Amino acid sequence: MPIELPETGYGSAHSPSERRIELFADWIETEVYLNGEALSKPYLVDRLEGAALVTGSDDAWTLINDAFNRCRTRRQHLDQSYPFSIAGDTIELTSVQKTAYLFCLLSSLPEQFTALRKTYPVEFRDLFETVVAAALERALPGWTVHQTGWSNIAQRKKGKVVELVASWAKGKYLDSSVFPSANDAQVDVAVVREFQDGRSGIPILLGQCATGVTDWKGKASRPNIDRWCKAVQFSSTPTRLFAVPFALDDLSFREASVESNGAILDRTRICTTLPNLSEPLRTKLDKWVQEATLLIPLAA
Repeated sequence: MPIELPETGYGSAHSPSERRIELFADWIETEVYLNGEALSKPYLVDRLEGAALVTGSDDAWTLINDAFNRCRTRRQHLDQSYPFSIAGDTIELTSVQKTAYLFCLLSSLPEQFTALRKTYPVEFRDLFETVVAAALERALPGWTVHQTGWSNIAQRKKGKVVELVASWAKGKYLDSSVFPSANDAQVDVAVVREFQDGRSGIPILLGQCATGVTDWKGKASRPNIDRWCKAVQFSSTPTRLFAVPFALDDLSFREASVESNGAILDRTRICTTLPNLSEPLRTKLDKWVQEATLLIPLAA
């Protein structure tokens, strides 16, 4: 089942903008995932024949080779969390059980296929927050991870999340007017490291999870730590955390890092800790992945 060639995110081969190799590596992985069998570089070059992405066969080979190199790098960084293997000129799907990676991969496709921005099951936003929380629990043993996105605290009054964070951080709730009508106050996950003595002065991470392919860069500066420090008297200033399901190239990662001035989690960093999942989370992700797979545009 070959998928459509990408609609956006690349420009033509004559475009002066730099090619988004990470995006094309996503396209190759999705093509392999849907086909369920090994695909070769010659096959993929043939798929690009006549496409506006390339100027000819040599250009197609360059694009495919660059994308294969990115896939190899992902394999090296992710190890057992990566569901594909690359040998010579072929890439194949080796495990559909690497659900966290497949979930993040498919969550990233709306950047290339605009129709998916409206048709994808909307639960992936909440599911991504849960995936990030699971990754943090694995990566930071001894820390306590709290999901604070609006779907998790919707039954509580507006601004309640600020009181909760103040309590978890062993701080003092100062001013409710700082976030008068906030749902989650831009915090989707709060992470704290308590010590046996029970005193304050503990490390705190306040995180924003972004899944929108068109506006995620604008959210990298969230949450507003200065504003939070007006609402809560922290004994130690929180560190900002920013998470996306995308495979960020070096330039995009640098942009996010500069804008955030905090910790960054992209697909590689998230999925490295999640070669396996708890049964409840895996079941939820499997269901979403199956539903999303049916919506991926196929080639005519």
